[in-house]
Amino acid sequence: MLHIEEVQQVGAFARTRWSPAQVPGSIHEDLLRAGQIEDPSFGLNSLNCEWVSERQWVYRTRFTLQERKAPKVWLCFEGIDDSSDVFVDGVQIGSTVGAHTPHRFDLSHLEPGNHLLVVVLKEPPKEHGQLGRTSETQTLKGRFGYWWDFGTRLIHAGIWKDVFLEETAETPIWDAWATSKLDGEKATVTIQWDAGVAARVRVTTPSGQVLKTEGTGSATIEVLHPELWWPHEFGDQKLYTVLVEDDHQTLEFRHGIRSVTLEHNEASRNRGALPYTLVVNGQAIEMRGFNVVSADHLLARQGIADTERTLMELARHTGANMLRFNGVCPIASKATLEACDRLGLMVWQEMPLSSSGTDNVPPTSEVFLQNLDRDLPHLVSKLRNHPSVVLYDAGNELTDEHRNPAGLDHPTIHRIHQMLQDLDPTRPFLPTSPSGPSYDLSEQSAADQHDVHGPWHYRGCVDTYLPFYRSRALLHSEFGCQAAPRMETLKSFLPESHLWPMNDSNEMVVHHGSWWLMGHRIEEVFGPVTDLDTYVKLTQFVQHDVLRYAVLSNRVRPECSGALVWQLNEPWPNAHCTNVLDHNLKQKAAFYALKDAFQPEAAFLRYQSPVAPEGVLKADVLTTRQTPANHDIRLETFDLAGHPLQTFDLKAGDQVELSVASVIHVRLSLRTASRTSTGEYYFSSQTHQPFKSLLDLEATPVALHLQGEVLRVRNTGTVTAHFVTLEADAGCIEWFSEGVMTLLPGETRAVQVKLTTPSGDPVERPQITVKAFNLATPEEVHA
Repeated sequence: MLHIEEVQQVGAFARTRWSPAQVPGSIHEDLLRAGQIEDPSFGLNSLNCEWVSERQWVYRTRFTLQERKAPKVWLCFEGIDDSSDVFVDGVQIGSTVGAHTPHRFDLSHLEPGNHLLVVVLKEPPKEHGQLGRTSETQTLKGRFGYWWDFGTRLIHAGIWKDVFLEETAETPIWDAWATSKLDGEKATVTIQWDAGVAARVRVTTPSGQVLKTEGTGSATIEVLHPELWWPHEFGDQKLYTVLVEDDHQTLEFRHGIRSVTLEHNEASRNRGALPYTLVVNGQAIEMRGFNVVSADHLLARQGIADTERTLMELARHTGANMLRFNGVCPIASKATLEACDRLGLMVWQEMPLSSSGTDNVPPTSEVFLQNLDRDLPHLVSKLRNHPSVVLYDAGNELTDEHRNPAGLDHPTIHRIHQMLQDLDPTRPFLPTSPSGPSYDLSEQSAADQHDVHGPWHYRGCVDTYLPFYRSRALLHSEFGCQAAPRMETLKSFLPESHLWPMNDSNEMVVHHGSWWLMGHRIEEVFGPVTDLDTYVKLTQFVQHDVLRYAVLSNRVRPECSGALVWQLNEPWPNAHCTNVLDHNLKQKAAFYALKDAFQPEAAFLRYQSPVAPEGVLKADVLTTRQTPANHDIRLETFDLAGHPLQTFDLKAGDQVELSVASVIHVRLSLRTASRTSTGEYYFSSQTHQPFKSLLDLEATPVALHLQGEVLRVRNTGTVTAHFVTLEADAGCIEWFSEGVMTLLPGETRAVQVKLTTPSGDPVERPQITVKAFNLATPEEVHA
């Protein structure tokens, strides 16, 4: 009899102190709550938490078994990260292995009454961090917690999914799923379950009609004039409710009727590439959106579901339609997928495999393949009932030994593909991303640019823009640019003594994002920077400009099927990183650049560099493919004080030559029947510290006036207010219709404002603050 006594003074199982645990939950959060570790997000604390994953942990609780009304009763674990031994009343009833795999233990032999449950959690598997070898991966546990460029080393452990008792028939039904096939005005919906037993099926349509049938192992229902699930810009997100039940169990899930394929465009066919154009319900869709990582290192942190739902809602707020869930993390959570179903966001789900610093070769060991065979079916069971999931691949940035993207000829990728075809044949599959023949967006010929990744770093005024200018990629599924978070965010995880300087002499800044340090690049472009507030603004200014340029340079090319920014979020607060949402869900300025760039109708200035040493800058005026032909484009140039210099009335396809003396401000305005949008650009004729003038601007006052949900932002001065940003109190989720703007003298913008908590509740009297490069005095307003 093991683990039977609450206090055992001697022996291998001695326990003299117990701490409360939350289930579902994470060991690190339990220890933090008990005061046994300090907040791993703050300072260097995560270094002092690495011991946690080197220990075994024991959970214990008591449960009551009622007189059962069914032949069987089961103890069900939906997920234990990563493996454990399970004891009831001191007797081991089994073990679990695999963070993604549910386990059920038959307790039908137990008498009704009070029982002791003990779970002994084993140490997590020894996987490689980012600088290791993909070829030596052993499991499908997300490797980002072993240290990655966007997070620290904080290896997750805990009972992170639900634990419950369930009564069943002699043969239980643990999983049920539906597939549908569209044929004109009819859809055939096939419902299946994982046991060859009889069950009743009830399908409720979005309009409330109830359809009933029954079967053994499966059943089929025909739906006339089906209501379809669409990505948000093309239609509604109609969801059917499906119930599969016998006399003791009821399984309920949602199903969306829709078709999805990957198809060739002319360029992919001509180049002999894979098809990359996503077609949903017969409609070709241009993918635009984000790469997404886990919301937190502590995967089951209290309130995590609210955070995940809010992340999806913020992504939708930008106009994004596609989210790629990177293979370095666990698959998208239930809360995330349900939000995507509701919001009309498409999901590209990678299997939990990822590149590394030493090799990116998919593992082929017997240990890995056994774990793959055990865990992958359970991963798919969590995905296939969500219509938002439209695309799979085998993992992130998988390559051969020569860094060429791996294909279906690799045995592990072939095995994953075959398993997915057996488990869920309704969704298209790519071998990996990028999917060759070239990995990077670089100087290779256009014929080799199929699905590519990169660049990710800010590299100054020439090298940053040129790869996007020259790109002929068919799909650009990962690229980015880093920035510092907001000042208030920095102050939440760095002590005052280590807020400055933001370079490699500051150990805490290095610890929170060493991969993304950028101070040297900022000073190359803007000159010496001596204070944190200015530094933060400048990093966010360049990220704002680069990501808008990168997205639109892809979107204006008919050959490109999609552009996905790296990355939406971060699982841990970084002093520099490529995310556009801080760990606390506060937006960087680039969030709003992408909100403009993701709109179906958008205009764009394409140029090789924002620096024109000869004093003349040539730029192409282009529009996205969805922009209608009957539109007006106006381009205006100003000096930095706001005095007009040049005005052009243009059409898409025009080339314009701009006179650039020192630094100029350019406004590009697009007017269509549905909307008017503006984009602000800055160009310089100086090669040494070309945008230093932005640090020496004459100050101007900006006034805020809030009436209801409309905030009027007015430049009341006589010179332009540059790079004006809006921020609300800590704890507020900001839903501004526009969060970044440049205001000419006397100009006013009307901004729609909504402020909530992460759970969606309204915030009482929040404070909104305006900032700018050249704000005369701080301006605040209470909502």
